[in-house]
Amino acid sequence: MKNTELKRVLFYTGLPRMFRSTLIGHLFSICQEWPVVLVSEKLDAETENLLNDKKIFPKLEKVVSVNQFTGIDKKNIFSQNKYLCSLAKNLIEKEKPDVVVTASDMHSLFEMYLMRFAKRAGALNVCFQGAVDADSKVTEQWVDYINAHTRFPKFLPLIVRIFLVKARKYFGHFLYHWILPLSAGQKPLAGKSSYILRTGNSGMRDADYEVVFSEKDSKIYQNAGVPAKKIKILPHPLAVRKTRDFFAKAFLNKLEDEKTDKNIALLLMPSNRVGFRRKDWSLIPEQEFLGAWFNIIRLVNDNLPEWNIIIKPHPDVVNVPEIKKETDKISNSITIVNPKESVDKYLEMADIIIDLPRSASTVVFTALLQCPGKPAVALDFHQEVLGDFYKGFKGVEYIENEKKLIKFLKNIPGKSVENALEYGKITDYGTADLLKEIAEKHD
Repeated sequence: MKNTELKRVLFYTGLPRMFRSTLIGHLFSICQEWPVVLVSEKLDAETENLLNDKKIFPKLEKVVSVNQFTGIDKKNIFSQNKYLCSLAKNLIEKEKPDVVVTASDMHSLFEMYLMRFAKRAGALNVCFQGAVDADSKVTEQWVDYINAHTRFPKFLPLIVRIFLVKARKYFGHFLYHWILPLSAGQKPLAGKSSYILRTGNSGMRDADYEVVFSEKDSKIYQNAGVPAKKIKILPHPLAVRKTRDFFAKAFLNKLEDEKTDKNIALLLMPSNRVGFRRKDWSLIPEQEFLGAWFNIIRLVNDNLPEWNIIIKPHPDVVNVPEIKKETDKISNSITIVNPKESVDKYLEMADIIIDLPRSASTVVFTALLQCPGKPAVALDFHQEVLGDFYKGFKGVEYIENEKKLIKFLKNIPGKSVENALEYGKITDYGTADLLKEIAEKHD
């Protein structure tokens, strides 16, 4: 495909929080060059208003709602599936895009349908990594163990629960990849990757290219089974000069007034309530797991007595009132914010970012890019499975016990002069440049 023939791009937002933190940067870059039809989930009001600004997104032609994750009726999975399949097919037929951009070619029915119809129509399919990834085999086992310990009665032997988890998982895969497509008059969504089975990774289905953040991510994707020839490397939009400037003007500069006179420690709270030790996969039960969280919060409060503490739960956390009861016992200077709020505001306000165990949050990675040099801490007190994700990661202080945490809190370093990022220095080569390059080479 010659660049002169690249006339239209169809862009799917994916999960709203991932779109705001990452993919909107790619959209901004593309909209400076080519007409774009945006297929969008329900977004926050600030982001929606931003998309209406023609000075920022000059070639954004229209926005089509999909609501796969936000607002669609999920009671009838068959009608939902038929709607998503029909929408994907109609979009490709009506809009006739030369390029289709999504975050994945495997993580949702709509993405799989969209890329299938786009490929049939001869469009170029490109996926952009939206979040950091761990080894897929370890993640698969971790998810299986989480489900075994949280979805089934404890009186059942673990081996029985694991069997039930796998049986449930394979049924889910068969339902989504075979029964649902057939019910919509389509061939099964066969392939080597499956989000439900946690096998493979994006780039193994109908994507022509999978764009990842770094060489490290490239190796993770290749180990999962993505062909090396499909993988392209492009830094996160926050590490590209033009898109970094866009994020600053659109979101971050507005947050300067939110800063208070007091220093702020931002604590990131994961959604899981149990964990597993790396050495033998033994269970860290809920009481012990949550107790460790509150002990860490107490340590931070005791060692930073003049600071305010903000806890930002993962969007999937639902037991906020329960958590607040416990934090109120520690201090009235601790604030728990709405899990659904965008985290960029709090990263900007914070003077230190601490990821509670299991510390494997994409937010830590985003913090390094958004606020380079700001202290970021990953805690791994129980030596958990996936808890060492940030071990050896440039810019992150990986801490394995209370003694080291206390020492760090008593001697918090200021901002470093150098931009110590895992993924390199700011570059001028951005999304539009990459898209031009791969479009010209695509046959």
